[in-house]
Amino acid sequence: MRVLAVFLTLLAALPAQADWLRLRGTHTELLTDAGEKEGRRALSRLEQIRAILPAAGDDGGRELRVVLFDSEKEFREYARSESTSGLYQSGLERDYIVTYAGGELPRVVTHEFVHFLLNQTPAPLPRWFEEGTAELYSNAQINGKRVRIGKEIEPHMNLLLARPWLTATQLAAERPAVSADQEQAESMFYAESWALMHMLNLSPNYRDHLPQFVTLLAQGTDASEAFRGAFGRDFEKALAELPSYLRRIRSVQLGTPPPAPFLAAKSELLSDVDAMLLRGDVALRRGLAEQARTFFEQAAREHPESAAAEAGLGMLALTQNRPGDARRYLERAMQLDAKDATILFEYALLERDAGAGTERVRELLEKVVALNPNFGEAQLLLGVRATDDRRYDAAVTYLRDAARLLPRQSYVWHALAYAQQKLGHYPEALEAAQRAVRTASTDEQEHMAEALRDALRDQVLGKAAR
Repeated sequence: MRVLAVFLTLLAALPAQADWLRLRGTHTELLTDAGEKEGRRALSRLEQIRAILPAAGDDGGRELRVVLFDSEKEFREYARSESTSGLYQSGLERDYIVTYAGGELPRVVTHEFVHFLLNQTPAPLPRWFEEGTAELYSNAQINGKRVRIGKEIEPHMNLLLARPWLTATQLAAERPAVSADQEQAESMFYAESWALMHMLNLSPNYRDHLPQFVTLLAQGTDASEAFRGAFGRDFEKALAELPSYLRRIRSVQLGTPPPAPFLAAKSELLSDVDAMLLRGDVALRRGLAEQARTFFEQAAREHPESAAAEAGLGMLALTQNRPGDARRYLERAMQLDAKDATILFEYALLERDAGAGTERVRELLEKVVALNPNFGEAQLLLGVRATDDRRYDAAVTYLRDAARLLPRQSYVWHALAYAQQKLGHYPEALEAAQRAVRTASTDEQEHMAEALRDALRDQVLGKAAR
């Protein structure tokens, strides 16, 4: 009995596993085991940033899921770098931010949220622009009386004062060149990008020309030419002016009125299986297949009626190129819950690849869109199928929604331009084709988009000459 009493005493002393909670904001779902106070702090920060940055990128109704871990140690299980404090990742049905609670939470979650907003803009921006903007707004000061941005970020300043800077070529590269200390090179990239965007946004010599720079980029102008055209000087000259600017760096109060406090609805308690599946979902999206398998199999074993557990195993099978297993799991998931848009979408792709008829695939995709009108990839496939069926009016309707939801995907704009061309809407088709050229991420995409653009130019000019 004495041994049993000691065991029970030790068991009682172990910390209880924290509950996972769900809080909801504007197109945002926040899930956390860090407690309601931390969850509300993070969600309120996102809503404040959304209110002061309406022009940074309309999310178009796209859903965002924020996963806020209480434990930094657990967060590190999903992060590839020890220096990483937060992650942003785009997904089929929604985008994701993953981070952990702590003193830097408002800055980290703001940085990743700005990435989410910028990812909805119609054309890719230079990496230094996106990272610098995210850092500039990361420590925005928002209270009941004012909004200030541009407060000095001490680690960035210390690094800029102590280390050699990246050259203009290195900074403009998609990734800094591999060096003996890659982490230090990345740190300098963030610091220098922050300093540059601070100057471009807040210096009187630059700030009024920044919108023109973004417009030129959106029109497909090469980044170096766009910089020279907007600011009247080369990128290298602007970097040369940065040291002098940093000696008098100051924060600036915005004319934007402070947003009203955001009050989230009452939090909801996640079930144990949902909390388990959430971890599996994060692991799967981070490419950690065995970690994801552990969570999904445990959930399926302990909760055999969970559609989400079966779906998780199906998604895992898809990533491992096991279509037979994926079909079996997803069919079981649909039997348990026929109202999950992602399950239906992935199953529709399996049906398509297995040679199912056009009507069957279209029926499944239409169910996906009925469940979630903001499912961009489903809208795209419906538009492509409508084009194949020569239902061009329907195709344009689907593809416009797809372009709104996936504004950086060249293949979406190409599909829209082609459908509009078939309708004889040449000016609209030409505009879409030009967007396809601007958003191309591969040589093949660029060549296809340019060919369609050139053909449409001939048609528009020919029509004007008649």
